Amino acid sequence: MDGIRPIAALALATLAACATTSPGVPVPMSPVPPGPPALDFQATGEVVWADIGGATTPRRASYDGWQVTGPPVSLIRAPDGLWRGSFQGRDAVLAVAPGKISGSGVDISIVRQADGSILVSGSWVGAPVSFSVSKDHIRGSAGANQFDEWLAAPGMYSDNTVGMLKLSGDAARVGEPVMPQLFLALLAVLVQ
Repeated sequence: MDGIRPIAALALATLAACATTSPGVPVPMSPVPPGPPALDFQATGEVVWADIGGATTPRRASYDGWQVTGPPVSLIRAPDGLWRGSFQGRDAVLAVAPGKISGSGVDISIVRQADGSILVSGSWVGAPVSFSVSKDHIRGSAGANQFDEWLAAPGMYSDNTVGMLKLSGDAARVGEPVMPQLFLALLAVLVQ
């Protein structure tokens, strides 16, 4: 009976530690750029996913302060703060708040973890999403796409077997992301 008390005490201490673990800090949204959007789109960041063998066309999405665009996505920041347009062939109206993107079949949480990585989780048009992004590693799943990419060169993540993820311009600043644009672009190219 005396052996059970230390085990029970250890179990209670473990449960208490789990209960106080922070779920992360919501990543703030970037401010709206001053002035109106430019008449001609000038990308400030781009995300490209390509399979190693080149069997499929690379998926890409680029962005600036006002829009996210690419074959799977076309979203524009409206004056009311909502992002309107389409993604994956569906009309979309998305609301953003610190650590949150929601609406039109989207419920995504974006929080900074204690180790500095950013955890993206939730649902993107019915596809489950759970991946982490840090300056040297991007891993997890987005729909049917599972990945474990390591930094191979500045802005280039690879697993050397399945795929490569290239982040250029503002997108390469994963520690200080342009929000929500970087994660809208990542979701557009990663979810399958």
